[in-house]
Amino acid sequence: MDLAVGILFLGIALALIALTLLAILRTAFARLNSSVGILRDGFPPGKTAPPFSLPDLEGHLRVAPAGDHWQLLYFANLSLVAFPELVAGINRLAQTVRELEVVILSHEDRQHCEALSQGLHLQVPVVPVEPQLYERFRVRVVPFAFLLDPDGIICWVGVINSAEQLFHVWRIGQAAVQQSRPSVKV
Repeated sequence: MDLAVGILFLGIALALIALTLLAILRTAFARLNSSVGILRDGFPPGKTAPPFSLPDLEGHLRVAPAGDHWQLLYFANLSLVAFPELVAGINRLAQTVRELEVVILSHEDRQHCEALSQGLHLQVPVVPVEPQLYERFRVRVVPFAFLLDPDGIICWVGVINSAEQLFHVWRIGQAAVQQSRPSVKV
């Protein structure tokens, strides 16, 4: 009888431990997909972005780091259709800020990238990429962006889903550069 009670107690204890572990795992996965979890995507500012060299839809080679100008690497897909204000902001930013190259990196196939570019009247290069590039940059959600200085140093990273955010990120990058330059006293 004592053996049966011991086995029953052990079974109940193991079941409770398993339920507790499942609850912990469920909470952890929920946190990964939360806004707090997404903040951990990408790389922290100050780090060097992974380099790449890939052709855009027109066959021009897009290289990061650029070496002579800033870059906004914008990871996006067909979901951009849901953000018409953002698309207008991307075009406006690319036209008004000459020292910044905006590049859209999409893991869609070439045909979908062409439809994206033409359908949304994008005035920035679209580069079809393999999903592995998203993994190299630690991007899980889109739209997601990296602002890189000419040397490929990440100045800002995160989700951008409005035109206001685009211009705000550019101003943050410029402010960071101003702050990092030593002031010259005369």
